[in-house]
Amino acid sequence: MATKIKKGDAYALPVAVTLENSTIDIADIERIEFRLGNLRKVYPGQVRFNPADGNFYIPLTQEETFAFEANTTVFIDARVKFTGGNVMGVKKFGGVVIVDALSREVL
Repeated sequence: MATKIKKGDAYALPVAVTLENSTIDIADIERIEFRLGNLRKVYPGQVRFNPADGNFYIPLTQEETFAFEANTTVFIDARVKFTGGNVMGVKKFGGVVIVDALSREVL
């Protein structure tokens, strides 16, 4: 089942990053670029990592989710820069379905 975001939602979207079906040791990561459609967020900095569940959390503001086109699917993509300098793209994640909202007001 795809994740659904309603336009105007604001929360941290959990994402598990794996390469070849294996989790990546956080100590080996220098930087990760996440793309959610045209939106770009990076770890460390904008995106946080939770060692308790092994997920990265991409923060989304109301303004950012309002900017997504309604009734579409937005795909998540990521590229990992390792401490040794190698950069590897992660297999595309599932899509996020963007659901329209009646309100356009930021709360």
